[in-house]
Amino acid sequence: MTTILVTTFCVFISFSSHAQNDCNVTLSLFAENVKTKNYSEATPQLTYLRENCATLNYAIYAHGEKVLKDKLKQATDKQSVALELIQLYTDRIKLFPEKTKKGMFLPKIGALMINYKIGTIEEQYNVFDEAFETDKANFKHPRYLYHYFELYYTMYTSGNHGISLEDLIEKYETINEKFAAEKQRLSKIKSEAAYKNSIGIDTFSKKMTLLVETEMTCEILLPMYREKFKANKNNAAWMRKAASKLDAKDCKDDTLFIELVEAIDALEPNVKSKFLLYKIHTRKGNTVKAKSYLEQYLALETDGTKKGNILSNLGSEAAKKGQKSKARNYYLDALKVDPSSGRTYLNIARLYGSSANECGTDEFSKRAIYWKAAEMARKATKVDPSVKSEANELMLFYMQSAPSTTDIFNKGYKGGEKIALKCWVGGHVIVPKL
Repeated sequence: MTTILVTTFCVFISFSSHAQNDCNVTLSLFAENVKTKNYSEATPQLTYLRENCATLNYAIYAHGEKVLKDKLKQATDKQSVALELIQLYTDRIKLFPEKTKKGMFLPKIGALMINYKIGTIEEQYNVFDEAFETDKANFKHPRYLYHYFELYYTMYTSGNHGISLEDLIEKYETINEKFAAEKQRLSKIKSEAAYKNSIGIDTFSKKMTLLVETEMTCEILLPMYREKFKANKNNAAWMRKAASKLDAKDCKDDTLFIELVEAIDALEPNVKSKFLLYKIHTRKGNTVKAKSYLEQYLALETDGTKKGNILSNLGSEAAKKGQKSKARNYYLDALKVDPSSGRTYLNIARLYGSSANECGTDEFSKRAIYWKAAEMARKATKVDPSVKSEANELMLFYMQSAPSTTDIFNKGYKGGEKIALKCWVGGHVIVPKL
C-alpha cells in the first residue's frame, strides 16, 4: 500500500512539474508574440494560459489586455469581445490584487459596459462607484470621472433611483474636487501626457457643469437650502457648501445667502467669511461694517498674492472714482504684501500719467510727471516678466510725453535737478541727465 502511495505521489509530482513547465514555455512564447504584435498566434496561447495557468503570472493579463483590445478592433460582434475583456480585467483584479489598482481597472470595465451597452445604468454606475469609493487615489482618468457623474445624473433625471437634487449637487462637488486635486497634481509634472490630461480635466469638468446648469438655478437652490438651513445651523461644513453654491450661481442678493455667511462667521470665522461679509455690506452701502470686515479679512489673509490682488482691486475702484491718493495708498499696500506684482506698478504708472495737468504751473513742470510714471513702468519690467511687453510700451509712451532733451536744455537744466510735484502725488521728480 505504501509503495502504491509513493508511486502515485511521484507521478503527481512529475505531472505537476510537466504542467508547470508547459505553462512557463507557453507564457514565454505568448509574451514574444504580443511583443511582435502577432496576435493571431497569441490568442490561443492566452486561452490556454487562462484555462490552465491562471495564477502563474499577472503578465498573462497585462499582455492579454493588448490581445483582446486588438481583437475588439477587428470584431464584428464587439459586445462579446468586450465581455471577454471585462472578464480578463475581473480575473486580474481577483487573482493579482497587489498588481492591479481598482481605481484604474474598474473604470475600464465601466467604460466597456457603457460603450458596448452591457448591463443597466445602475450596474454601470456601481462599477465606477466601487472604484471611487475603494481606490479614489488611483481613479484619475478624466473621461472615466465624467462617466461616473454622467451616469449618476442620468439616474437622477430618471426619477427612479431616489436621488435628490442635493444628492446630485453633493456628487457634483465631490467629483469636481477630485478634478481640482488632479489638476493640481498634474501642474507639478512637466510632460506631454500630464498636459493632455490637464486639458482633458478642463473639458470634462465643463461638460459636467453643463449637465447640472439647468438644475442649479437660484429659483431651485434657494427654497431647497432654506428648508434645510434650520436643521444645519450648527453644521459649518454644510453651510459652507450651501453658501459656496449660492455664491457660484450668483444668488448673493438673497437674504438666505447673507444669513448663511453670517452664521458661518459666527460659528467658524475665517478669511472667506470675512471677505464675503465685506462684499455683502459694500453692496448694501453699509460703509462702516464693510470697512470693519475688510480690515478683519486683511488681518487674517496669509496668501500674499490674494491679499495683494484684493488691495490692488480696491485701488482700481478708488481710481475710477477719481480718488487718486487713496488709490495709490491701496496699490502701495498691495506691493508690500506682493512686491512682484508688475500689474500694480503699472496701475500706479497710469495714475501718475493721468495727472499731468494737476502737478505743475507750466507745460514743462506739468509734463515732468511723465518721468515719474515711466519710473513706475520701469519697475514693473524688473519684477514681473509677464507684463514686460506692456510695461515697455507704456514706459516708451511716457518718456515720449515727458520734456525732451531740447526742452531740458532750453529750460536751463543739466540733469539731476529736482522738480517738486505740487499736487496729490507729492515729493519730487529728478530731471534726466543730458
